[in-house]
Amino acid sequence: MTKFLFPDVGGVALNAKGVFISVAIALVLGLALSLVYLYTNRKRGYTSDFPAAIVLLAPLMASVIMLINSSVAVAVSLGGALALLRIRSNPRDTMDITSLLFAIVIGIGCGTGYYGVTLIITLIVCAVMLILSTVRFGVPSKKRILLKISIPEDLNFDGAFDDLLDKYTDDWELNQIRTADFGSVYELRYIITLADSTDRREFIDAIRSRNGNLDVALVLKDFDTLPNKK
Repeated sequence: MTKFLFPDVGGVALNAKGVFISVAIALVLGLALSLVYLYTNRKRGYTSDFPAAIVLLAPLMASVIMLINSSVAVAVSLGGALALLRIRSNPRDTMDITSLLFAIVIGIGCGTGYYGVTLIITLIVCAVMLILSTVRFGVPSKKRILLKISIPEDLNFDGAFDDLLDKYTDDWELNQIRTADFGSVYELRYIITLADSTDRREFIDAIRSRNGNLDVALVLKDFDTLPNKK
């Protein structure tokens, strides 16, 4: 068993048994990774078909490695195919990209026959993913929110909402000023941290009373820590 899990020289026997074992192990480890991904992203949300893609990517990558089998021509063809796939793919965020890369590593490990090493890597990385998710590593202690305020072009927006932001938020920063609707309105974008006691409806109504009842949007999203206000 030790020799099977930790061979001196990598490689998979290209027969029915060898291929089946390699693909089956990659599938099991890919499923384990997908379950960890589902758990760690249960609050942030995820694309519905992404977990299934992780499960399938590991055995597919293992199959590709076995088919290459030290063939330079096939490896070059694979590189071109992957380049085309990259154009069509659009991972949602960095954790999605990391999970895809992890699935590829699992597939390569199983495709080369290093089952024991791949299993250990999978256990370690999945454990780290769970720990980081549990301790909310790198997540700001308070929820950052993107506030978008539309104002008419004849309104002087300099300091127009500063007192409201000071009243209803713990911290805020003007992030962007842009025009919208072919220049007929301006849009101010603030990154804010709402105070715990803030009534969101009251906050929005207070802004609408000053912006001519134009659009006001609160986009709930995790942002980086705000810079200190000078």
